[in-house]
Amino acid sequence: MEQSNYTIYSKTEDAWDGMYEAIVQAQFSIYWEMYIFEDDVIGKRFFDLFEKKAQAGVTVKVIIDPFGTLSFGKKRIASLKAAGVDLHFFAERKKRYRGWWKKLVVRTHRKILIVDENVGFIGGVNVAKGMGDWLDIHVRIEGKVVHSLLRAFAKMYIICGGDKKEVKHLLKYTFRVASDEVYFVFDDAHKKKSTARKKYTEALMKARERVILFSPYYFPDKKFIYALWCARKRGVKVDLLIPFRTDLRIFTYLAYAWFSIMKKMGVNVRLVKSMMHGKGVIMDDDWAMIGSSNLEHTSFHDNYEANVKISNKHFVQRMKVIMEKWIEDSFSLEDVKWKKRGRIHKCKEWVAMKLYRLWHRKYM
Repeated sequence: MEQSNYTIYSKTEDAWDGMYEAIVQAQFSIYWEMYIFEDDVIGKRFFDLFEKKAQAGVTVKVIIDPFGTLSFGKKRIASLKAAGVDLHFFAERKKRYRGWWKKLVVRTHRKILIVDENVGFIGGVNVAKGMGDWLDIHVRIEGKVVHSLLRAFAKMYIICGGDKKEVKHLLKYTFRVASDEVYFVFDDAHKKKSTARKKYTEALMKARERVILFSPYYFPDKKFIYALWCARKRGVKVDLLIPFRTDLRIFTYLAYAWFSIMKKMGVNVRLVKSMMHGKGVIMDDDWAMIGSSNLEHTSFHDNYEANVKISNKHFVQRMKVIMEKWIEDSFSLEDVKWKKRGRIHKCKEWVAMKLYRLWHRKYM
């Protein structure tokens, strides 16, 4: 865990500890929106605490995506609700879909927690036993700046069928904050353009010296590739960190399929040895964005996502220290003899590419 004016967690287990301690200290309210929140030994620790806090009179509202969380049983749901926890599974009650395909694939992929309307957590960390040793990025932020997170949570609560009266007081907060140092990037699955994608591309188009990109899943589009080309043409160093092997095999081969183009452009591709689940970008020494948006089409077009762009110089430097450590501990393409991979490996890349293009045929 690294310290600055903000608290940066660079490992999933550390983020869990930080969030648990914040919830223990909660006096008034706990709002949590999560993609994966398993009812296992790790999740049980949080759920038991939710019940204890709700019984003590603390407002506890939780939104979980049912697709991301498959282990939830009726017994756990009944226990939480009996204790007074206001639990909702993501399901859009309003007819906002643009066709049957959207109805099938839209998910909330956000990972945001707000305690006592003053302490916020945002990043890429889920809650499941098997993820404890993953590299990830999660940030704790304090003060009025978390009001934007409160409004985002309230809007999702209503979308999922929650009573608007329950969160009406949170809707008064605007997405704008007094400080230019922090800017929240929320993507709505029903908007045609992704703000997170715009920020990733902006970093490449405006950088003077260096851009560090990191994502567990990687599938760029034409505009992103063009932005990469422009950055390299200007002499900007571009580092791309992805896991050597991801938890989703198809994404491993998808990323491999792009390595030839990345190498020709001079992108420094680094393969992280362990599972790396952090998502974000660092532009020069100016700003860093972290959150839930992966560098691929599902995040940019099909999911509700939440990210934060921070321009605090000390924060950016601490983020660079973490990334440099990950780079130091990673493989290069030469290290893994990527050029000499066999036909079977290339065939798997081709199949993964075809399947992904079929899934996202609208955006290809």
